[in-house]
Amino acid sequence: MIDSKIRYRILFIVFFITALSFADRAIVSIAGDAISEDFQIDGVILGLMFSAFSFTYVIAQIPGGVLVDTFGPKRIHIILIAIWTVLLFGHGVTPWLPISLMATTFIVLRALTGLVSAPMFSVNSRVVAEWFPVKERAFATSIYTSSQYLSVVLFVPIFGFISMQYDWSIIFLMMGIAMAFILILWITYFRLPLEHPKTSEAERALLQEKKEVQREEKNIVFDKKPVRQLLTNQMTVGIYIGQYCSAVINYFFMTWFPLYLIHTSDITVYETSLYMIFPALGAFIGSLMAGYFSDRLLAKGYSHTFSRKLPITIGLIASSLIISLIWIQSVIIAVICVTVVLWGRGFSGLGWTLVTETVSKEFIGIHSGIFNTFSNLSGITTPLVIGYLFETQQNFNGAILFIGAHSLFAIATYHFLVKEIREFNMNFKVVEES
Repeated sequence: MIDSKIRYRILFIVFFITALSFADRAIVSIAGDAISEDFQIDGVILGLMFSAFSFTYVIAQIPGGVLVDTFGPKRIHIILIAIWTVLLFGHGVTPWLPISLMATTFIVLRALTGLVSAPMFSVNSRVVAEWFPVKERAFATSIYTSSQYLSVVLFVPIFGFISMQYDWSIIFLMMGIAMAFILILWITYFRLPLEHPKTSEAERALLQEKKEVQREEKNIVFDKKPVRQLLTNQMTVGIYIGQYCSAVINYFFMTWFPLYLIHTSDITVYETSLYMIFPALGAFIGSLMAGYFSDRLLAKGYSHTFSRKLPITIGLIASSLIISLIWIQSVIIAVICVTVVLWGRGFSGLGWTLVTETVSKEFIGIHSGIFNTFSNLSGITTPLVIGYLFETQQNFNGAILFIGAHSLFAIATYHFLVKEIREFNMNFKVVEES
């Protein structure tokens, strides 16, 4: 029997949706300078504009996961992508509004976009669980998570060119068209494995092995409250705080870094978009290297804690080098520095691995939900704080110190709170269904 490999086509659709999501976030940062001029707003309001997405994105994380579990990935994505498409067109027409309404409307649209995109990773995880056997899930997960960096490489130069030659609002209209296309593709092509007409018997048999395991798991009900236990355990809290601190780098890069280049180097938006490619590639390469390096340490007999903490520490030290931007004058040297910093962020990014290794599989869902909430809280605070510091100081020195300090604090967190990486034995009782 021949494996039809339909799951990889499904994975490509998931990858493309995720890439469009991060491209949507990148538009605001790459066009931030032009938007602030058109809307006649200062750095504080621009920072609020950057953070509006993350406010609702964080709030909707756990409810979004519940919706996916209740109604399934196909139905939820149809509704949310349809709304998302309308919102993207809404972003594109805000320059036609009266000046007094532009900024407020745009902030509301960013908040609504965060709300509808919040269940995306829950959908992704559910799709991977449905379509991929256990032995292939790590690879499938790495494909769609890498899209956050690859989207910068693929889309930002195009966005920068359009913003400079035409107008930033055109980008949102183009994104709306792309999202409408992906909605049609999702409606017409996505099915669950046993329902898809092109799935071969070999592929169904491969996935059926995994279904048998899941059927056994459904006979177990956990009635203890895991959230309180996870938030009062020193190791898991340390992982959450470490993720929050290290994610500051990501949100600086995705929001204020283009404006940093424009304001400190006097370069065009298009040149900025080209320079952003190199840090994004650095992060992508660092991510791939971290998993390989850490697993090699384990294979050579090093302890689990050492094998995970060493790349995290090396990566965070590299990330803290962002402080050197205070003394760098050359745009080329600055981009090289940030490339090293983003490589470090990728190399330290073993947080999702720790999530799967520090609780039993029955609690990975809630563990990852809390973990991702902490990560995206950084998406709220970072743009706001940097916007305030830039507005009050009229330079990025305070912001750079703020970012570097978080990397150093993350190192301390992983070494003083996360002392030993092991599975946390949570208190619960098992009730077998009759």
